[in-house]
Amino acid sequence: MTIQRSALSTILALTLVGVVSETAFSQEWTRFRGPNGSGVGDAPPMPAKFDEADFEWIVDLPGTGHSSPVLWGEKLFLTVADKEEGKHKVVCFDSISGEQHWEWSEAFQEHHKHNFNDFASSTPVVDERAVYVTWTSGTETRALALDHAGKELWAHAWQGFSSDHGSAASPILVDGTLILHTDNVEARKSYIYGINPADGTELWARERVTPAEDQKHITSYSTPVISNCGGRACVVFLSTNHGWLGLDPKNGEEIWSHEDEYTFRSVGSIAENDGVVFATMGSGGAGKQSAALKLNDSGKPEVMYSLGIKDGLSYVPTPILHDGLLYLWGDNGVVTCRDAATGEEIYKERAGGGQFFSSPVLVDDKIYGASRDGLVVVIKTGRAFEKLAENKLDSGINATPAIANGRMFIRTDTHLMSLKGGS
Repeated sequence: MTIQRSALSTILALTLVGVVSETAFSQEWTRFRGPNGSGVGDAPPMPAKFDEADFEWIVDLPGTGHSSPVLWGEKLFLTVADKEEGKHKVVCFDSISGEQHWEWSEAFQEHHKHNFNDFASSTPVVDERAVYVTWTSGTETRALALDHAGKELWAHAWQGFSSDHGSAASPILVDGTLILHTDNVEARKSYIYGINPADGTELWARERVTPAEDQKHITSYSTPVISNCGGRACVVFLSTNHGWLGLDPKNGEEIWSHEDEYTFRSVGSIAENDGVVFATMGSGGAGKQSAALKLNDSGKPEVMYSLGIKDGLSYVPTPILHDGLLYLWGDNGVVTCRDAATGEEIYKERAGGGQFFSSPVLVDDKIYGASRDGLVVVIKTGRAFEKLAENKLDSGINATPAIANGRMFIRTDTHLMSLKGGS
């Protein structure tokens, strides 16, 4: 392993990502898929073609995981699961040099999960005070906070968790509230929680609608987003059993809801842009249902369009809404570009072969999609399909990359890598 050191010429002002709309992206990548879960990063021109010799640094990881890196300033935080030691770990690295600052760990009990899932799948969220982590141990859901030096500030557990595919949804921070949600199969009770990030106490808890005994309880794995609901911030959730839900993050009050006859699982997370939310649901490696909603001042969203099984929907990868276009990176490597306002198809092209579970990210007018075989495919943004490069790494990729400090951080099944942008 070789680590190359370089100096960061400018450190931008540290700003907590937690506002409803943003005019510019900060250097932080504080949650799953970055600023409000958009998957859109701000960096100098990133290379389309690269190999492992082009990375600034590559470090071995002390365990497995599908969670993404999160960053605050020059500190990068990542969760891993070490099955041999039976421990969950949080590791902090220097994002510029790759040097490890600290490692924190606790014992965990294995639990039932999908073969494609991992015991460290939920991406942390970070602010100027702490990094907040959620994961599952045995039959309990755990949340905890560590300060930036790795000291445990608090921990909280909810008993009786059981899920058919394991856990994966990631927490977010908004308006001084840590938001997380759980779906429980055996107890048939699912909750959304508002947590005080200062001490881990519950500010509010909201039970999701539970289907009748003769109906199947289908768990949700999507991560919520923040949007503008009638002039105030709201957190938008999606689940099969309840549909869409917009909540006030301060008290859990329902602002709006939208139900439809959804029958498939919500795995890929919600995409949001300028008051429009879009998400897909599916099964068996393909998206099969979706909806685009426009949130308005009345508090009741308008259904803009719905797409189905023949429309090139993604299932695990989260879509991207950007500059009036909707990008759907299919699990099979087929990319579909649509008009974000109408849903009209612009193109549908195969970008690469294999299975794509990592969500694509967009930076410097390029979209990067990564496969479970370690193939990173780069396409150009816009209304015409243009494949710029294919890059093959030595290990598979399930985690979504992070973009901050002028770099892209890629987590493979075995390593963490830093790719620096430049002119």
